[in-house]
Amino acid sequence: MSEDSDFDRRKFLQATGAAALTASVAGCTDGGEGSPTDSPSGGDGTPTGTDGQGGDEEFTGLDSYPYSPGETDVESARQVMEEAGYGPDNRFELDWLQYTSPAWKEMANTIRSRLESAYIDMSIAEADFSGLLSRTEKGDMQAFTLGWIADYPAPQNFLQLVDPENTIYDGEGPAPNGARLFWTEDSETETDVRNFMTEQFDQIQNNPQQSEEAQQARDEAAVKMEEGLWESAALLPMYHQVSQSFWYDRLDYSPPGGMGGSRSKENISVQGLEGKDRLDKISATFSALDPIASGNTASGGKVMNLFDAPMNYHNGTTEVRNLLVDDYSVSDDLTEYEFTLKEGIQFHGDYGEVTADDMVYSIRRLVESSNSTNTYFPNSVLNIERETDDDGNVVPGSTGVEATGDYTFTVTLQNSFPFALSVLAYSAFSVVPEGIVGDIEGYEGDMSWEEFSTNPVGCGPFQFANWESGNGGEFNADKFDDYHGQEAAIEGIDAAIITDTTASYNYFLNENADVSGIPTSKYDPGKVSIEETVDGIDRGTYGPMENDKTVNMAQSATINTYYVAFNMQEVPKPVREAMAYVVNRPQFVQSVFKGRGAPAYHLTPTQVFPGGASAYESHWQGE
Repeated sequence: MSEDSDFDRRKFLQATGAAALTASVAGCTDGGEGSPTDSPSGGDGTPTGTDGQGGDEEFTGLDSYPYSPGETDVESARQVMEEAGYGPDNRFELDWLQYTSPAWKEMANTIRSRLESAYIDMSIAEADFSGLLSRTEKGDMQAFTLGWIADYPAPQNFLQLVDPENTIYDGEGPAPNGARLFWTEDSETETDVRNFMTEQFDQIQNNPQQSEEAQQARDEAAVKMEEGLWESAALLPMYHQVSQSFWYDRLDYSPPGGMGGSRSKENISVQGLEGKDRLDKISATFSALDPIASGNTASGGKVMNLFDAPMNYHNGTTEVRNLLVDDYSVSDDLTEYEFTLKEGIQFHGDYGEVTADDMVYSIRRLVESSNSTNTYFPNSVLNIERETDDDGNVVPGSTGVEATGDYTFTVTLQNSFPFALSVLAYSAFSVVPEGIVGDIEGYEGDMSWEEFSTNPVGCGPFQFANWESGNGGEFNADKFDDYHGQEAAIEGIDAAIITDTTASYNYFLNENADVSGIPTSKYDPGKVSIEETVDGIDRGTYGPMENDKTVNMAQSATINTYYVAFNMQEVPKPVREAMAYVVNRPQFVQSVFKGRGAPAYHLTPTQVFPGGASAYESHWQGE
């Protein structure tokens, strides 16, 4: 994972700062407070469409984004704080927690300097990714930074982050999968807005059918939820990342689409390589190559090459295609999916043909194994049928997956879900040989989990060869000659593991890597020449670089949103609104990211916003 480019991710992704802006929001120096503007409220200071605190009218929505978009509006921030009783002798102390990142820290310092004039003193703390997740799940923060990359391309996947019932991490029952907002009934916001958000998300959940009427109901509720999020200021979308790739002429490369590089396979993206037969890349560090325990983009891309799941996002686009599956059927209520596997698919090594029993074992491991760190996908997203004991643990063998023949199996869900095929393209659902690890009931295992996670066996287009972990190490995979799908155009992949962004950039400059990202600190937008746009991907050239070479480049908007969010039990609404007023998204994107992103005024990205990019723009602008 590189500095402005790739994010550690399991459920959430956090900006770090490198190769292609898959990773961070960075800061910028304050260009001034900007011109004061009138507060977007009614004559009594109440935002349009709501009664504010304690009024009689119910919240019904907003007409446009209410916090001075595109401006650094310190005057309105100060005004909203003064109206709430804050001032020079009554300042608010705000604790900000972020992923360890120079880019985020720069932006945080900019925001802190602006908030000082609005009677807010912001302290900045940093944590590594796992530490940040742990602290935010405990509510040990007030403001925090996180991001989300789509698990499946639909508004529901983003808006579940802000469904109030799904944000309470210290409550009873199963762990939620929303943002850590702690949006409880006694949170610092209007009850009617909280109820409004809950009702709208229920509208989305309760209309899973594929009919036009159900789609319209989901779309209307999704747009209303964005308006409720504006009114609450519980979570401030900051930017949607643009992903970039750079490669030398010797490589015939098809860059991945909007779902990102961790969803693409290099037997598809790499179509030829002159002068040698193996692809050279750069990798961040990673800890496991077991599909059920792959938790960041560095390991995720390798799992995509070593393993196959039932479905696949073709070359990282939003197009879901059959991969292991030859055919499928779906029950009318969208709770039972029956799949027929292709016959003759071979595992690597001596593990033979892929059968339905292998698929059942693999999904059971994902749900039931103590080694699984990706239970979020089968349990929270798909909600596969299962039984739990008094401690909330899944009862062994109760997972709703069953082999109905040598090549047929069913997956049964507890509730209707229309995006199951998209979720089954995620690498966590990759098939492994039945019984290879003895970490679920009924299997002793051919090898320990530690051995399998560092020496894996799959059925993907490449097979594992070598892994020397840590900075300075290397990962190697060889072409699998018996692959059932498109044959790879290269004989293998060699990835140098480099953690320092300057070192990785120099590695690319020295032509030791065929394809790479470029850290924002080294990126010059003046060297970009876009020549064509194909299927939403801009293609052109970049250079000359310091080595006097001009390389090919591609950029595309990936389906993601990075944001600042608040512990709603700790941070009063005027403080949240004040930050919303001083956040100047276009300035951050241009000054810090050098144009490698787009300002975010919705949590739902443009590609999946109801009505698309034009509707996204017209909605927040009130047109």
